[in-house]
Amino acid sequence: MIKENFTIVIPAYNEEATIRDIVKRALKQCKSVIVVDDGSTDNTVKELNNLPIHLIKHTTNKGKAISLWDGFQLALKNKNDFIITLDGDDQHAPEDVDLLINKRKEHKKHIIIGARLADKDSIPAKRYYANKIANFWIAWAAGYPISDSQSGFRLYPSILFKNLKISTSKNSGFVFESEVIIKAAQVGIYSHSVPIPAVYKEDARPSHFQGVRDITLITLMVGKSLISRGMYPQGLYRSVIKPMILNDMKFDYDRYIVLSLSIIIIVLTLGISLMGLFVYVFIIAKDKKNLANNQANLLLVLGKKLENNSPDGEYISRLNRAALILNKNLNCNVYILGGITGNASIAESDAGNFFLIDLGVDSNKIFLEKESVHTLENLKNFYHLLDNKIQKILLVTNRYHMARSMMMAKGFKINALSCPAEDSFKYTFTNIGKIIIEAFYINFYLVGRYWAILTNNSKILKRISNISG
Repeated sequence: MIKENFTIVIPAYNEEATIRDIVKRALKQCKSVIVVDDGSTDNTVKELNNLPIHLIKHTTNKGKAISLWDGFQLALKNKNDFIITLDGDDQHAPEDVDLLINKRKEHKKHIIIGARLADKDSIPAKRYYANKIANFWIAWAAGYPISDSQSGFRLYPSILFKNLKISTSKNSGFVFESEVIIKAAQVGIYSHSVPIPAVYKEDARPSHFQGVRDITLITLMVGKSLISRGMYPQGLYRSVIKPMILNDMKFDYDRYIVLSLSIIIIVLTLGISLMGLFVYVFIIAKDKKNLANNQANLLLVLGKKLENNSPDGEYISRLNRAALILNKNLNCNVYILGGITGNASIAESDAGNFFLIDLGVDSNKIFLEKESVHTLENLKNFYHLLDNKIQKILLVTNRYHMARSMMMAKGFKINALSCPAEDSFKYTFTNIGKIIIEAFYINFYLVGRYWAILTNNSKILKRISNISG
C-alpha cells in the first residue's frame, strides 16, 4: 500500500453483527480509524472493545450527517491529507481502499467515490432506481456527470472541510453526502468514480436509507440550490447534454437541438411540464381497463433488454399475457419486436419466441422483427410490416411503459389498443421512478415532434412518425 497520511471514518448505528469485523479489516489498511457510534441501542460499542481506534459516542441518535461531521473534525486534528469514509454494515470492503487511493493519483485534491451502479444485477431494484434519480438531480446542481452520488465509500481531501458550511441536522442524514458534492463543486473540487462491487447480502440488516423520504429530501435540497442559481442551466448542459454529445457517436445535430429544447422547457416551467406528463403516465399505468380480449387479430409485444440472453421479469410478464390470449384465441397471431441489445448474443424477439414456444404457443402463430433496438424503432419497423387487413391490434407492454408506447404507435398511425402485461399497477418506489423516467422520454418525444412540424424537418419526422416533411 502507498504510504499516505489519512484516516478512515466509519459511522455506525446498530451494527453489532458486522462492526468488529469491518473495523479490524479497516485497521489493516490504515492505523488511524475513527468510529462514530450514533447512539446505538444494541451491542455495537461492546463489539469495539480492545480495538486500537478513536471512538466517538453519541448518547442519542443524531443522524448520519452529524456522525460524519464529528468524525471529520477529529480527523482534521491529525492533519491528514485525506479522509476515507465507509459504512459499518459490510456493504463496503475495507480492502478496496487501495482502489480509491490509486485513483487519487489522477485527481489530487478531489473526491473519489466507490461507484456501485455498474454492478446493476447485484443491487436491489428499489435502491438502483432511487440512486439513478438522485444522480440526475445532484449532477445537474454540481454541473458534471456523477456515477453514484449515494455511495458512502469515499475519499475526501481534508482541505474540503476546513471552511465548509453545511447542514448537519438529523433530517440531513443522506442529504449531507449529496450536498457535500454540490458545495465542493462550487469551490472547484469535483468527484471522480472508481468501480467497486455492489454488496447486498440477504441477511443484512434493513438499510437506514428510506427511498421515498430520502430522495424527496435530496430533491428538495437540490431544488433549493438550483432555484437560488436561476435553475443553473449550464449545470444541466454540462451534466446531461454535453456528455451525450461526447459519448454517443450517433448523436446528431437534430437530437442535440431537441434534447436542449426539451430540457429548457422543463427548466422554464420549473418542472411543472414534467410533472404534468408524470400524472399522465401514472393515470394510464393504473387504468383498470384490460383490453386483453379474444377479438384481436394480432398481438404486438414490445421486446426488452435481456438478462443473460433470457427475458427478465418485466419481459416475461409481457410474454405471459400474450400466451394467455393466444391460447384462448386461435385466430390471433403475435409479432414480437426487438433486435440484439446490451450484451446479449441473441435478439430480444428470439428470446421471446423461445419463451412462448415453451409455454405451448404454436410457432406458426409467432412472427419476429429482429432489427429494432428501442421502442421507437420497434414501432417504426412494425409499421413497415403492417398488413392493412388486420382489424384489431393489441399492444402488449408493461403498465409504466404503456403511455409512451401508445403515443408512439399513434405517431406511426398504428391503430392499436392497450393491453397491459400486469393485472394491476403496483405502487412501488421502483415503478414510480420508472414513471418519472417515462415522463422525461415523452417530453423529449413531444418536443421533437412539434419542433419537426414547426421547422418542417423531414429527417426528424421520418424518424419518429410516418408524416413526411
